[in-house]
Amino acid sequence: MKEDVSLLPPNDERWRPIFRRGLRALQAGDTLTAGRLFESGLELAPDQPELLIAAGRERMRQGRYQQAEPLLARAVASSPQSIAATALWARVLGLHLDRRQEAFSVVHRALEADAEAVELHVIRGELLLEDNAIAAARAAFAQAIDVDGADESARVGLARTFNAEAIALSEAGESEPAIFALKRAADLDPEWSGPHVNMGVVFGRLGKFTRAVDAYLAALDRDAENPVALFNLGATYHQLGRLSEAIGPLEDLLTLLPEYPQVRVALANVLGDQRQFGRAIALLLEEIEIHHNSAEAWSALGLAYTCAGNIRRGEECLQQALTWDPGHFNGYHNLAVLYATQHREVEARAVLQRAYHLDPHRAALLYESDESFRELRRSEPELGPV
Repeated sequence: MKEDVSLLPPNDERWRPIFRRGLRALQAGDTLTAGRLFESGLELAPDQPELLIAAGRERMRQGRYQQAEPLLARAVASSPQSIAATALWARVLGLHLDRRQEAFSVVHRALEADAEAVELHVIRGELLLEDNAIAAARAAFAQAIDVDGADESARVGLARTFNAEAIALSEAGESEPAIFALKRAADLDPEWSGPHVNMGVVFGRLGKFTRAVDAYLAALDRDAENPVALFNLGATYHQLGRLSEAIGPLEDLLTLLPEYPQVRVALANVLGDQRQFGRAIALLLEEIEIHHNSAEAWSALGLAYTCAGNIRRGEECLQQALTWDPGHFNGYHNLAVLYATQHREVEARAVLQRAYHLDPHRAALLYESDESFRELRRSEPELGPV
């Protein structure tokens, strides 16, 4: 029996129920089904703006920016007044395909038609921030807030500008203004952990380690899995000598991201200070299995073996660290400690001199303060060039 095509809706209207099913799938959190439905709808209505925008957005969600761009370009061509399509197209062009000038042109043309479109001011701010034009980006986000003070994306964007400014200020040694900018960022986006992490870094550079801890804890209140906050919190607890508290964040990070740089080394150093040398050595051997040429791991392993009483293996590991990185200061320091505690004064002095050539101030400070070098200081009170 032949299908009675007269009972079917016109071809250009069949997309509507498919589109509605896609929207329901999105509301239910089923993005894969939604994407497939939008793509099916496009086969029936390839120039329908709603479908082009929806399918383009789903392709963006999947990271398929090259495939999303032509759909969004067609959406704008079909519906030039669509702010949503224009903003999405500009975002793909400028933030994901590195076609920044095209993105700016798209935004500027649209703003000429609608100067109060919040989404366009926001994407313009995002593009400017990507170019590190912080002041101009801030003005764009502020303009979006002036147009509609309730717009969350504008406040979030403005928070990013204060965070970016704070990083630049901190790198320039302007710590107090950096902290002020970070507080502004945190106030604008209270759920964002980033400003609190950066505050911790700034406080750490100032030697205010207790305040750094508070900042990292605030970051973790907002994002319990922030890897930088976990690593820095563990490292700061270690600096404060709060060894038991240092272990938890580093173990959490190791479980969360086993590939995070130096997490095993950091945890092993804490365990070593707790005289848990077996656990420390196991972690460092695992690190070396993954990163065989890590001077930091070889040096820490050498120190752990030495402290555990295996002097020969400790010396081998420290020599290996310096083979991989002849400029590794900690390797020289640890090797000098080993030689000094073994009463191998000539070798200890030779290694200390190599450390001195790398960093005279740090080498002299350690020489004066490290009890391992007490006997050396009796015959040679100061470490200096030879």
